[in-house]
Amino acid sequence: MLIREMKCDHFFYNCSREYVDTVDSDLFDDIVGVISHLPKRDTQSDINKDLFWLLTIDKWSYDSTPSGTPEMPPRDLNIKDTSLKDIKKNNNHELCRSTTTLDAGWCADFAKKYPTGIVQLEAQFGKVESMFKDFCGFKIGRHEKRLALGIEVVLSNPNDYFAHRRNAVGGMVYFDIAKMTLPAIGLDCPIWLIGIKE
Repeated sequence: MLIREMKCDHFFYNCSREYVDTVDSDLFDDIVGVISHLPKRDTQSDINKDLFWLLTIDKWSYDSTPSGTPEMPPRDLNIKDTSLKDIKKNNNHELCRSTTTLDAGWCADFAKKYPTGIVQLEAQFGKVESMFKDFCGFKIGRHEKRLALGIEVVLSNPNDYFAHRRNAVGGMVYFDIAKMTLPAIGLDCPIWLIGIKE
């Protein structure tokens, strides 16, 4: 069976590829590697589950386990020697908190601690409005001097990716709308926007 490797579109807002490298010299390649290992899936929830497995085996902490996540990773991800129980045991949920000073229960989907600060990653396959909450969480984390970088992962073109179910993805956030929105809302935090495409 031929497995197609996913590719990425990139937009660096208030940062650059060089800035990402200052956070950690392996960060760019690690994230692009995760995206490239994503198999083509039929639903957004399946993509979320794959990202969960691929990020947590690389020691990313997470906010919550995607609904329906099996005890073992899918075979086509080629992940060995791990289980959901192992991942839950090693999770540091505190890293995902969008704020430590406000009385708000916001959390990023994934987070990892680096010497320069926390990097938080949001996998956004919902409606356009949902990305604003992600961006706001990055802004708060930066204001609190905790966040080194926010990463927003979206689909480059949901209508192409989900051509078999276009009616189900109307209004979904996509790369170009996120790219145009960031300069328009004028945040002062570094955000690396990634669009997944075939």
